[in-house]
Amino acid sequence: MLESDTRHLRLVRIAAWILVALIVAVTLVPIGLRPVVTANPSIERIAAYALAGLLMMVGYPRHRLQVLIGSVLLAGGLEAAQTLTSTRHGRIDDFLVKAGAALAGAVAGLGVTAAAARRPTRVPDR
Repeated sequence: MLESDTRHLRLVRIAAWILVALIVAVTLVPIGLRPVVTANPSIERIAAYALAGLLMMVGYPRHRLQVLIGSVLLAGGLEAAQTLTSTRHGRIDDFLVKAGAALAGAVAGLGVTAAAARRPTRVPDR
């Protein structure tokens, strides 16, 4: 693996974990503090979880099963944790949207990693 590939992988992993931390924070803060980006919160959920699934799969290509299971556990765990807050509520339909989006993003990440594996390796000029 080239040094630049290692650097890119490290950046993808950092971005993935930052996004997961943001998802956790936004999911568990009181509803009045939740940022609103679109008029439809389902679009926000889908985008956040799909991107997290994609980044995790690209960042950890050798841990496919763990990324898939972790994506579902993250969605379920955060929905369950919302029931512990006074201003939020965990719902099955929200869990299904989030888990489905995370899995879709992870599957897209499989495609990205497969395409990257097929690209020819550049040999540095001498």
